[in-house]
Amino acid sequence: MADYKMLINGELVDAKETFDVVNPATGKTFAKAPHCDAADVDAAVATSKAAFPAWRDTPIEERRACIEKAMGIIEANKDALAELLCKEQGKPKGGETPERMFVGASLEVLLTLSCMKKSLAINPEPLVHMDRPEAKVEVCRRPLGVVAGIGPWNFPLLCVMQKLAPAVVLGNTFVGKPSPFTPLSTLVMTALIKDCFPKGVINMIVSDDSKFRSGAQLTSHPDIRKVSFTGSVPTGQAIMKACSPDSKRVTLEMGGNDAAIVCKDVDVKKAAAGVFGGAFANTGQICVAVKRAYVHSSIYDEFVKELVANAEAAKFGDGLEAETMYGPLNNKMQFDKVSEFVEDARKSGAKIETGGKAMDRDGYFYEPTIISGVKEGVRIVDEEQFGPALPVIAYDDVEDALERTNNTKFGLGGSVWSSDIEAANKLAARVESGTVWVNEHLGDTDSAPFGGFKH
Repeated sequence: MADYKMLINGELVDAKETFDVVNPATGKTFAKAPHCDAADVDAAVATSKAAFPAWRDTPIEERRACIEKAMGIIEANKDALAELLCKEQGKPKGGETPERMFVGASLEVLLTLSCMKKSLAINPEPLVHMDRPEAKVEVCRRPLGVVAGIGPWNFPLLCVMQKLAPAVVLGNTFVGKPSPFTPLSTLVMTALIKDCFPKGVINMIVSDDSKFRSGAQLTSHPDIRKVSFTGSVPTGQAIMKACSPDSKRVTLEMGGNDAAIVCKDVDVKKAAAGVFGGAFANTGQICVAVKRAYVHSSIYDEFVKELVANAEAAKFGDGLEAETMYGPLNNKMQFDKVSEFVEDARKSGAKIETGGKAMDRDGYFYEPTIISGVKEGVRIVDEEQFGPALPVIAYDDVEDALERTNNTKFGLGGSVWSSDIEAANKLAARVESGTVWVNEHLGDTDSAPFGGFKH
């Protein structure tokens, strides 16, 4: 097995212990990751704090040059990073042909590079608020200090870099912690780019959270000035509490229960393919994926039939297998959750149109599942399944569909599907979500702000 190390003060370091990393396509351990302890966390924060004054005072042009140099190294190693990401996360590797460069792990590496490039355009120049002969007022943006970035397991490389790159370009130093389910590609990436930065500017630790919650120590550490987190609602709420005693700045990107409202005037075949893609991309493990679809009753049966056809044509498999488009669920915990949600729907009287069970193979594969005859009050409608199972709910009045869409504690994303663009835009404006698409879902919003309502 390869030897994976943490990054502290510019040096690759071992931990006293290791923990197993499982390939979700096989359900078997394929590598071991370092398991940090409290002393490692303190060391990473201390070296990051010590590096901050000099990095803060480094001209932004030099800080940008460090990111550009790191981009070149990641670009040169993108295939190896995609393969490792495939093994630990489960998503298809992609990249075998030019047509498959924008699939799975290869796409995530490209998106990681894209977010680094985007960070180079950040302009912290003062904003002149008032300029009169007798007085001038400027709004100045200044780095905070040590930023902690805690990443998820669905997009480990991308989400960590979305935190790291803007933080360091703006003069902050950084301590990152990837998910214990997917630590390896992030550790390798930071090992590759460590020499692009002065010692201590970037640090990366990881732990088996069942034994020691390094994230909890990070978020409560007195020398951390900002925390950026992507993950579950319960963990995000715990982080907010941990940051409150010393009023740390906090950015939380948590769960979603995105609804697609499908109007009666759509091209059913085209819209069904779009909704399916928005629901099942990354095997449904995307915070802003379609989690529930409200479909007008006049086209409901036909729409469900088309969704079933899409599901039954979907190519699920090991991400290293050619032509695989959908991989397994990432971990046993999530596999069990999806299984429980589908079984709860079945017991409630819903109809499993296709799927509804584990695939007959090793690993955490679950059949793509379409559920009809379901409504609110069932877990798979009310909560976030985060997997390859889509409930389809009928409605008669679009105002009723809108009310049901908004009647949730979530509000991250959503979509409206209609041939009447003007009406669709008006309806989309009333959806209580941070991002609302029209006639697509998961479309390119790289240049737009990303946020949400409620949870």
